[in-house]
Amino acid sequence: MPREARLFTSSAGSVVRGYLKFRANIPPRWIRNARSSRKRIEPEIAEGFRSLTRLRVRRPRARVAIRNAQSELRSVLNRWETAYSKENFYRGIRILLELQRDGSSSL
Repeated sequence: MPREARLFTSSAGSVVRGYLKFRANIPPRWIRNARSSRKRIEPEIAEGFRSLTRLRVRRPRARVAIRNAQSELRSVLNRWETAYSKENFYRGIRILLELQRDGSSSL
């Protein structure tokens, strides 16, 4: 079971709020985990787009099926967007920590 992203939720996804709350280090592993989580969802998104397009072309009057496919695609896209936000959140905090330490960032 994945750990809960308490820092992300407690700072409402804001990098600056997260930076001010968190004074330790953001391991590169957290960024890699967030990226792999996002990349794992992408095949579902591609299948959702293909399914919706196929329904619209082959069965244009199947309104209920199209609506269900749209809602399923929307839920997958919301999961992807959350994972993308977490990845950028952790990367942003890491950049701010590097700026604090070194005055410049390599990211």
